[in-house]
Amino acid sequence: MKKNTGFTLIELMVVVMIIAIFAAIAIPSYQAQIRRADTAAVQQELLKLAGQLERYKSQNFSYHGFDPKYLYGQTLAMSSVDFPSSTNKKYTITLVDISETGRTTLLASSAGLGQRWAISAIPETTGYDALLVTSTGIKCKSKYLVANDLTNINNYTGCATNAERW
Repeated sequence: MKKNTGFTLIELMVVVMIIAIFAAIAIPSYQAQIRRADTAAVQQELLKLAGQLERYKSQNFSYHGFDPKYLYGQTLAMSSVDFPSSTNKKYTITLVDISETGRTTLLASSAGLGQRWAISAIPETTGYDALLVTSTGIKCKSKYLVANDLTNINNYTGCATNAERW
């Protein structure tokens, strides 16, 4: 009599089920880690821009006229920055003059006073954190789940109700 060796269908199904459980746990955890890494990278970029703004003000006595094009190897004036790049864009970083109440103009433009600034980083997709940094000391991030989450950040007025400081 010949003895058959191999795996039974039940054993194979148990192995597939175990792999599916591991995947169900690992994939969301991995995606959350990627989002945290992207948020940390854009925070670092915002702080780099803030440092360059302070450097610019120390030389020019105003933020007026600051254009980040030299930081990104561009020759034309920049109204916003695609981060990390335009081909793999995850955030749009915008830098504005908030010197006058209700007025948000680009620092590189001829309008505005150039005494205060705000930088926002708006994610391309939901689930990521939107960030705001201002010259008045506001540093906050808000989870972007629906468009209403970004109202205050888009208006450069402060953090959302579900925001946290960073």
